[in-house]
Amino acid sequence: MIRKKHADADLKAIYPKVLRHSTSLTLFLMVGLAILFPDMKIDSKSTKKVIEVLKVEDIPETHQKKRLPPLPRPSVPIETEDKDVPDDVTIADTELDLDAPVVDIPPPLDKNDVEVEEEILEFWVVEQKPELIHRVNPVYPEMARRAGLQGQVLVAFIVTREGRVAEPQVLKGPEIFRAAALEAVRQFLFKPAMQNGRAIAVRMTIPIRFRLH
Repeated sequence: MIRKKHADADLKAIYPKVLRHSTSLTLFLMVGLAILFPDMKIDSKSTKKVIEVLKVEDIPETHQKKRLPPLPRPSVPIETEDKDVPDDVTIADTELDLDAPVVDIPPPLDKNDVEVEEEILEFWVVEQKPELIHRVNPVYPEMARRAGLQGQVLVAFIVTREGRVAEPQVLKGPEIFRAAALEAVRQFLFKPAMQNGRAIAVRMTIPIRFRLH
């Protein structure tokens, strides 16, 4: 069975009829408006341009006024019970004048007055090396003796021009022997090193051995 559309619901069939009626109605309305209002005009509002004028004023140049120097402070009389002091003694001005020239400048030091820092050389570069004349054996640490420990401590120090030991320090070695090694080295005495016919300070490094017999 084939179903057919109702004649009133078929848009394609009634489209030409609706278009003709709509066109006729539009033309009728336009002709009617033209007859009723033959002189109808559309006025447009005119816009005016507003021009703003900026006025530039000249600012006068300003000058900084110099301040006047402060007035000196008046002297104040001092009352005293001493009859020997005159009545017109006043307190003097104690302000410092930083612009005043410096006076009593000490003369420059003479070259002979300047302390020259002592030169310290390595012991192998001097003409005559230092000679150990008094050696002190280190005290064996009791704890290391009981534990049966042995070792060696490398100590660096300076032999002064007087032949004494200065600034001893441990370079390497067991911690248990270090204090004893430093204490022994501090008591060493040397015949000082010689360079160009005069005694001179040198740096040295010696090993301190700890052995059980």
